[in-house]
Amino acid sequence: MLDESLIRSLGLIVLAAAAFSLVARAAGLPTILAYLTAGLFLGPLTGLIGESEAVAVISETGIVLLLFLVGLEMTVEKMRKAARVALVAGSIQIVATTAGGYLLFRMLGFASLEALVAGVALSFSSTVMVVKALVESRESGGDTGRVTIGILLMQDLFVIVLLTVMASLEGSEGDKPAAAALALAPLRALGGMVLLLGGVLAASRWLLPRPFAWASKSPEVLFIWSLAWCFLVVAATHALRLSHEIGAFVAGVSLARLPYNHDLQRRVHPLSSFFLAVFLVALGIGMHPEMTWIFWGKAAAISVFVIGAKFLLVVPLAARLGYPGRVAFSTGLLLTQISEFSLIFAALAARKGYLGESGLSLVGMTGLLTFSGSALLLANRDALWERFRGLGIRRLLAGGNGTESGAPETRRQGHVIVVGMNTLGRELAGRLHRKGLPLLAIDTDPRKLAGLPCPVLLGDAGTRAVLDEANFESARFLVSTLHIEATNDLLAFRCRRAGIPCAIHAVDLNDMGNLLAMDVDYLIVPKADGLNRQWRDLEELASPKRKEAGA
Repeated sequence: MLDESLIRSLGLIVLAAAAFSLVARAAGLPTILAYLTAGLFLGPLTGLIGESEAVAVISETGIVLLLFLVGLEMTVEKMRKAARVALVAGSIQIVATTAGGYLLFRMLGFASLEALVAGVALSFSSTVMVVKALVESRESGGDTGRVTIGILLMQDLFVIVLLTVMASLEGSEGDKPAAAALALAPLRALGGMVLLLGGVLAASRWLLPRPFAWASKSPEVLFIWSLAWCFLVVAATHALRLSHEIGAFVAGVSLARLPYNHDLQRRVHPLSSFFLAVFLVALGIGMHPEMTWIFWGKAAAISVFVIGAKFLLVVPLAARLGYPGRVAFSTGLLLTQISEFSLIFAALAARKGYLGESGLSLVGMTGLLTFSGSALLLANRDALWERFRGLGIRRLLAGGNGTESGAPETRRQGHVIVVGMNTLGRELAGRLHRKGLPLLAIDTDPRKLAGLPCPVLLGDAGTRAVLDEANFESARFLVSTLHIEATNDLLAFRCRRAGIPCAIHAVDLNDMGNLLAMDVDYLIVPKADGLNRQWRDLEELASPKRKEAGA
């Protein structure tokens, strides 16, 4: 039987998240800020909820699913392209931010060891916050996503080594065991990473394709299998004393090369969004009650340093390493906060006696301020980019390829969407492709999409997520050859609302009232009309000349 306090806590968390996100939406503020504020309200401000181990486990599940989702979009080839900038920019940013943080904490009166620990904590950026922003802006698979996630992964590896070293010092007796632990911990972490990557990538190449091909016959089975694989890899990372974030990401990467990864992304996304909301609210709940107003001035100064230093370090580094100005700008802006790992690292250091309560509180408040400030900056990224370009610093942004700015990652425009790859749909897709029309074929069965000469999308076209992935509202024309009346009616309704011409298969000749009422441009009735005539009509409707003539 579930603990009643857990049910009560979860209920309050969900209600507060819903209420504060509604206010944030009305005020034009990002949801991350709403969730953190909801946590502050439930925890330090009202005391309605205290820190709970069960809630912490649920919130950690959100991080696992979010990193798994990112891994699904990140193939090994994509990661290899960003390796250089991640290594160079990430290393320089960590060292420079740590040094600056050390000096700042020394100026604020902290001892050398405390200042060093706090400086290291400030050098990390939030994987959760950055990845959420990338997923929402659909940039996780592009240059911005590859570079940013590469830097974050390097930071994660670094902090994992630090946490491993610090944890291994617990209970050590004398200098020799501590020194031995200090030397062995990085080697143990590196060896674990090699074992994990080697085993998982080998499985993705030789073990996973066949069972997942069998599971793909049922979308529900495929979804459950993918989650099972994710948590199996996460369990392996714990056995290797690595973080579950790394395991979840690697599990996603191992499935990214499968043909159904896009469908998996759409199914995992809403699940991860719920758990992630719980995580962010729990983060607000866990802010230390000893944070007094005395510290807010110092925390604000540290936050300004974190946001400014990370942005000014990463932007020119990414640009000089050959990335377009907009990619460099977005990468720098995405990293302008400290990490959830910063709070964990600082808390562990405090337990070991390396950081005092005042230092821990300052790091915690800096987290809240940088999370909030970064969320506001990201919400206004496009406007900030336009202002940034006009400040006369084009030379700073000139990348190695000589370009000042990169256009946002391109999406389909003016294309024809064909839904349903039955005999009629496949024939139509082939004909339109031979005419040179930009085309996208959609079906729920990967076997029906195999061998088509055009881009394909696996998923249910009746769902909003699939239509968003297809960039439905920028399509020139939509054709549905499905034999599913409810989906056809829904597609016709959405086409009418978006002002997109469509041709819909009339499944039942005696029940076409819905399609006629929605003023469908063309009804496909193969048994009543000659096929040759229908081919000609559909090709003409999909042609760009028709659209230009009607303009």
